[in-house]
Amino acid sequence: MHFDESAWVALGFALFVILVWKQAGSALSSMLDSRTEKIRNELDEATKLREDAKAELEKFRALKAEAEAEAKTIIANAEAAAERIRETAAQKAEDTIARREAQAKTKIAAAENALVAELRAKTSELAVTAAQQIITSKLDEKASLELVEKSTEAMSAAR
Repeated sequence: MHFDESAWVALGFALFVILVWKQAGSALSSMLDSRTEKIRNELDEATKLREDAKAELEKFRALKAEAEAEAKTIIANAEAAAERIRETAAQKAEDTIARREAQAKTKIAAAENALVAELRAKTSELAVTAAQQIITSKLDEKASLELVEKSTEAMSAAR
């Protein structure tokens, strides 16, 4: 079997192409595999970041719910405190009014008692004066002086 040159060239070219294809194929395959691995790693990292973001979102939602609940509690406590303050103020106002009313009644009673005492004093004075005039006009001088002295002594003893 005798090959001519063109067959040898063709055979050499075919072997060259096969060797280059194997080398290039393995290099290309290796490059594609590394690219695939890089993409897979990036996808894994993106998935991990997404899960972390979801976890953070849930954490912030829980914090928000907790803050809202705390705000509601603070508002309820503030409303209760305001109601207690209002009730205390109303009670103090009622106590003040009652105390001033009692003071006014006491002052009125004291004024009435003072007026009654003054009227009694004036009345007794007038009665003594009238009795003195009546007695002096109807009694003689000696008897009237004795009666005036007795009345004066009785009034002095009564005071």
